Amino acid sequence: MRSRREVRGRLALAVIGLVAALVLSACSSSPTSSSTSGSSSGTVAKPVIALSNSFIGNSWRKQMVAAFTDVATKAKNSGEIADFVVTNADGTVEQQISQINGLILKKVNVILVDAASPTALNGVISKATKAGIAVVTFDGTATSTDSYNLNYDFVTFGAHMVKVVADGIGDKGNILIVRGVTGTVIDQQMYEGAKKELAGHPNLKVVGEVYGDWDDATAQSAVARLLPTLPKVDGVVIDGGGYGVAQAFAAANLPTPLIYFGNRGYELKWWAEQLAKGAYPSESASTDPSISTAAFWLGVNVAKGVKVKHDLKMQFLTITAKDLPTYKDLPVDGVASMVYDDAWVKANLLNQ
Repeated sequence: MRSRREVRGRLALAVIGLVAALVLSACSSSPTSSSTSGSSSGTVAKPVIALSNSFIGNSWRKQMVAAFTDVATKAKNSGEIADFVVTNADGTVEQQISQINGLILKKVNVILVDAASPTALNGVISKATKAGIAVVTFDGTATSTDSYNLNYDFVTFGAHMVKVVADGIGDKGNILIVRGVTGTVIDQQMYEGAKKELAGHPNLKVVGEVYGDWDDATAQSAVARLLPTLPKVDGVVIDGGGYGVAQAFAAANLPTPLIYFGNRGYELKWWAEQLAKGAYPSESASTDPSISTAAFWLGVNVAKGVKVKHDLKMQFLTITAKDLPTYKDLPVDGVASMVYDDAWVKANLLNQ
């Protein structure tokens, strides 16, 4: 039988061991660093920002990713973020979901998503937010109420394009509508806005509609096939692919109508050439590939605990004739853009 002194000694050692274990447990359960764990509180001093891009198959997407990478690299070097990650899917929902699941496992703090579908990613977005990760969808936005969604008012823009073309041709004549990618929400919303505006212009007649995929080659081919069936066209409502439309009319030896442009290098160069010959009262506007930089700083602010509305609107980058010299050095296969910094985001998005 042990003595009372021996029992008291063993009991004291056990108590000391238990206290030490509790201290170690408390230390190990605290976050190791902002670079390795998500934050359920939404406050991270130096977050890890991830970009989930649904596909990188055109110049707009490549420019978007490059803009994000550039601003993220500078922010990392200056100590404003801990790190960043970029994933590019193959255009399918399945691969993007898989890549986002991988980012959740990495415990990044913010995931920026250019979504392959407005609805199919809602489940994985909810999974990320439950893991303490903030999600910002942009350009291709989601309908999730868990994410912050940054996009443009495409309905209003569709109406605006009609107004510009109507003004340029005296609010009378034949209109050709060249739409974007079949089935996309962006195309549907632009078309909705255009049709509503056209209803208020009884002297404008829509004589044809084709899909041009916001691409010069595709638009040129589609319009070329349609032209033999059309009367004289006075104006073209399109956003992206305007140069291809102009080439289709030229190849058919037909008068060039007034075309609304979409900020591509080929379009702006061609427009400048027309202005050098005389009046060509058009305009150019489009979504900006550098929206990824606005989404980046929005994500940084959200990670730091700034209260932000979940649905935010960007402004289209609009170019008038007087602005054209600013873009004279834009590569012909590039898209006009600007870089959005933290100050811009604070002034234009956080106060919405």
